[in-house]
Amino acid sequence: MKIPVLIIDDHQLFSDGLSLILKESNQFDVVGQVFDSRQAIYQCLSIRPSLVLIDFNMPEINGLTIVNELKAQSFSGKIVVISMYAGNKEIEMFKDSGVDGYLPKTTPASKLIDALCGVMSGDQVFESLVTKKELTVKDSFTMKNRLTKREADILRAIKKGMTTEDVANYLNLSYYTVETHRKNINQKLNIRSKVEFYDFLSKFDVGAD
Repeated sequence: MKIPVLIIDDHQLFSDGLSLILKESNQFDVVGQVFDSRQAIYQCLSIRPSLVLIDFNMPEINGLTIVNELKAQSFSGKIVVISMYAGNKEIEMFKDSGVDGYLPKTTPASKLIDALCGVMSGDQVFESLVTKKELTVKDSFTMKNRLTKREADILRAIKKGMTTEDVANYLNLSYYTVETHRKNINQKLNIRSKVEFYDFLSKFDVGAD
């Protein structure tokens, strides 16, 4: 069963693109898009989606005000802020509001889906924008194979002999999230079987922790 999602963002072009990404994942069902923040609370409480994706900086009512009102109304769905605000101050504000995650609007589609699946499994996801300085210190293995930091962490853990369950406990993730990451790793590395996967691990240096 697909997860019903409501998108709250005043930029229709971005909202439409996000909606398309979610629909193409075959894991989410976009049940509504709200472009006027003054309608957001009513739509959330009327539709009662399992997941709300909300922008922070919007005209009329900002995202955190909406989140606080939803919390006061005992809204039970998951809430993830998707915005360009990525400073530590803003991220702490998001955490304090009780949302389940924050993702910058620059997040790649595959990573977005992974993160949202993790949230629906009980994880909390708070990402920040990657700075130019951080990009220069990423290890060559991760850059060459277009892996996220989390995917590289999982590969290193598996190479140490950890099972999927061990990795989940070690990285404080759900079992389902680790499995999803492993599937994405196989796709990026063009690995088609477990034999190929472990053969890859035995031959290649996946970098240091």
